[in-house]
Amino acid sequence: MTTTRKIAFGSACALVASSFLLIGGTAEARQGVIKARGTNGAVTAVRGPNGTTGARAHGTVRNEDGSVTRASGGAWRNANGGTSVRGATTTVNPDGSGTRTSNAYASGARGTASSSGTLSRDAEGNWTGNRNSTATNAATGNSYSGSVSIDPATGRPVRTATCTDASGTVIACPR
Repeated sequence: MTTTRKIAFGSACALVASSFLLIGGTAEARQGVIKARGTNGAVTAVRGPNGTTGARAHGTVRNEDGSVTRASGGAWRNANGGTSVRGATTTVNPDGSGTRTSNAYASGARGTASSSGTLSRDAEGNWTGNRNSTATNAATGNSYSGSVSIDPATGRPVRTATCTDASGTVIACPR
């Protein structure tokens, strides 16, 4: 996913979460900060004196099927041009099952990192899920790519990781 798409994703998550706000909520504005709160959620946007900007939002709704969904998201840009975005959605069903999906991305002078994953629980309490993460060091070009999944037989996490240097040669991952 390109940086523009990742920033758009985080902004979209913030927009979706803020769409849970209902008209008639409260709003507050002061120098550098705007906040709004509604029955189902809230949104905050900031601009710091050093040029850092950001927005975050969250909201909760009860769905027609009786499940409850909470979404949140945010996007930030610092004065040096670094950016980060995050988004998450959690749904809990009436039978106790549920799913959480989350994504995050950061980019700056020192490199990039991203992570995405899903965690689910069925009505009997069995868990499944995975998380994939990557990071690249801007100075060395070294990269990390890893994943964690839940072994359905044992319920325990299973981790895998690969590190490569700038030329793509596999190297030992630092501890």
